[in-house]
Amino acid sequence: MAGKVAVPANIGVARVLSLLTLKVLAAKLFSNVGARAFLLLSIAGPFIPLERLIPYRPRQKLFRARLVLDLLHFFVGGLIMILFVRASYIVLPVISGWAGVHASSISVKNLPGWEQFLIFEASWTFLGYWLHRLEHTWRPLWRLHAVHESSRELDWLSGFRLHPLEPAMFQALTIVPLWFFGMSIPVAITYQLYAYVMAHIQHANISLPLGPLKYVFPSPDFHRWHHARNLDANGQKVWPVPNYGQYPIWDVIFGTFYMPKGKPAAYGYADDVPMDFVGQLAYPFGLHLPILAWKKRFWANHPKLAQRVTELQSRVAPTHEAMEARLAGLCLLPPTAAETLPAPDAARVTLPAE
Repeated sequence: MAGKVAVPANIGVARVLSLLTLKVLAAKLFSNVGARAFLLLSIAGPFIPLERLIPYRPRQKLFRARLVLDLLHFFVGGLIMILFVRASYIVLPVISGWAGVHASSISVKNLPGWEQFLIFEASWTFLGYWLHRLEHTWRPLWRLHAVHESSRELDWLSGFRLHPLEPAMFQALTIVPLWFFGMSIPVAITYQLYAYVMAHIQHANISLPLGPLKYVFPSPDFHRWHHARNLDANGQKVWPVPNYGQYPIWDVIFGTFYMPKGKPAAYGYADDVPMDFVGQLAYPFGLHLPILAWKKRFWANHPKLAQRVTELQSRVAPTHEAMEARLAGLCLLPPTAAETLPAPDAARVTLPAE
């Protein structure tokens, strides 16, 4: 009949397959988000009570500024990392086969587990020291790393504030050696968990003095001076920054160890980095300014939505304050009158020269 449009006979099958595909992808995303939520609770479980009982900065709040920003980094950045890790395990065998490199020729799998762990830890932390140091001296890597250095308050969650490309780079430099050295699966998993936990201990707002052992073991006191806002008389960041290594021994050897008495006056010196999640994703590529301008126009064009957000924040604020008051009572180290929190906007800092 004229005027009728021919409908493919298999349109029903195509639609079913599309719906099934979307369902599988949604289920995968939901399971990954659920796994990230479980991981968040697992990390927060021990760290939040410790930060309330033995805090390094007693006045620092649980519901601190930029908490939502760091939660976004945890969830979104974490999901990106999951995709990257899964892809790397698919690509690595292909690359190794194409290059003719086989793990069996350089494998350490036959060594005892503790020897495998120590060999990899020593070699990786040495490499990590120099890569971290390069991030502070080479402009392209600095713009990537500056997202992490923008934190003005350090706690267990601030360690997650990373541009997704930075942990992807470090993950590649971890997974590739694990693969080519043929480390046993239990040792590899143990190492990954150990490195993960240590990274968040170093950023935690807990008082953990080690005495003479501070030259041997990593601690929050050691890493805080790396994030310290050390400015000269002109308000410019003092370069180079200290304490690049996961272990203090590398900084002692290469002359960048710094742990004076007292506390850093403030943290964070990457002042050009926007305090906005999408803006931080775009910052390394120089695209953050147009994105922030668009967001400003969006909120200006939707005043009712902006008002609702403000009202929601005002409703939640009393609950947060009441909870903070109760948590403050758990503190075993009362705050001193001299302690102050970092100023939100101090001197701007010039990027390292290329």
